[in-house]
Amino acid sequence: MAHDGVVSSTTPQPTGRKNARMRQTVGDMVRSLAVVLGFVAIILIITLRPHPDPIKRVEVAPVLAVARAQAGFPVLIAGAGTSDYVPTSVRWEPTEATKPDPVWHIGYVTPDEEYVEISESESASERFIPEQTGKGLPLDSVVIDGVAWQRFESEQRRSLVRVEPKLTTVVAGTLDWAGLQSVAAGLSASATA
Repeated sequence: MAHDGVVSSTTPQPTGRKNARMRQTVGDMVRSLAVVLGFVAIILIITLRPHPDPIKRVEVAPVLAVARAQAGFPVLIAGAGTSDYVPTSVRWEPTEATKPDPVWHIGYVTPDEEYVEISESESASERFIPEQTGKGLPLDSVVIDGVAWQRFESEQRRSLVRVEPKLTTVVAGTLDWAGLQSVAAGLSASATA
């Protein structure tokens, strides 16, 4: 295109100066990238916080209603003093040790993030108690509200076991002995979930 009668050329003309970009090396690029990644890492360290898994509450009422309708024994849940326990598992089904007899099971997480479970079965299986106590070793007996409970202990849990004719009840978990005894004393067949 003409401008003041001069035709401009599309080919760049050398100026005699060396282009600074031509002197950059791969090392310069790597150093620049490291600086950028360093800033990104600092931002991530400052902003990321671990989020603990929330405790997932399960709905107890439907399974409890079925168990109470089908069981030939009073189906127990944690009662007095446990209103702030969160139910995290509930089942009315056979276990490996009790097939075909179903087992009532309800598990809770306490406000101190300890775990406690209640299991009941009419099964005569000799494997039921070892299964529910984590293969716990028998200790002494303790009387709770006039009823004798056998204490068991394993690496994973402490357990209280009450054996009656045609019914075995186990209260087990990571609670200390006083906590387990308190749960056992508060078991209720009339409480609703």
